[in-house]
Amino acid sequence: MEVMLICSMFEGLPRQGPGLDEATAFAFSFLPPDARRGSILDIGCGSGMQDIALARICPDCQITALDVYQPFLDELMSRAKKAGFDKRIVTRQASMDDLPFGEKSFDIIWAEGSAFIIGIETALRTWKKFLKPDGYMMFSDCTWFTDSPSDECKTFFQEISPDMPTVPQVEEMIRTEGYSLIGSFRLPDTGWYTHFYNPLAARLDLLREKYAGNADAQCIIQGLEMEMDIFRKYSKEYGYTYFIMKLS
Repeated sequence: MEVMLICSMFEGLPRQGPGLDEATAFAFSFLPPDARRGSILDIGCGSGMQDIALARICPDCQITALDVYQPFLDELMSRAKKAGFDKRIVTRQASMDDLPFGEKSFDIIWAEGSAFIIGIETALRTWKKFLKPDGYMMFSDCTWFTDSPSDECKTFFQEISPDMPTVPQVEEMIRTEGYSLIGSFRLPDTGWYTHFYNPLAARLDLLREKYAGNADAQCIIQGLEMEMDIFRKYSKEYGYTYFIMKLS
């Protein structure tokens, strides 16, 4: 129930998490030319800003965008139709921990800011069977940039993400699960503010009014305000890292 509540609160936002079209394009550029075609599965796509970006930079790709929340998928297809990509993007409503596809179905798996939902290690282990031999995976997720975070920052994440890894820890997970790391990079702070935090902050008062009698929603809103404050203070200590890899 809380997942659907959170999704409903994020309807209509440009993104449901940090990201930039430029970061999507840069991550895609790590793939060799012969890999920049074929089938892409985007897991936990939200309203799919990254899918529009992928369709634009990869005219030979067919994209399957998967999310558990149908209104996000409807919004994505509306965007795809306006951009002229509705013939190359299809959607599927399903959970990322129960993917409704056959093994070795996709050339590329893409997941911007969603792997944490089931855990990065679990995602690496369970999603790889859906890749074709020598397939590629890209995911972005929140990581520590330091082994010694500030007390306030550390306390905050102990409440919401106690197992958040460092970049070297994620790299070790990648190798252990049978992938070869091609490259990685940090999402710049603009990827948090431009299309995520700024539009979200502008909506919080409306959300407070809309969910005035909903204690769970009010708690979520307070948590989002705290999250934005923590990032303003400590963005040098943590953030999103993009990891690009090949199945060995």
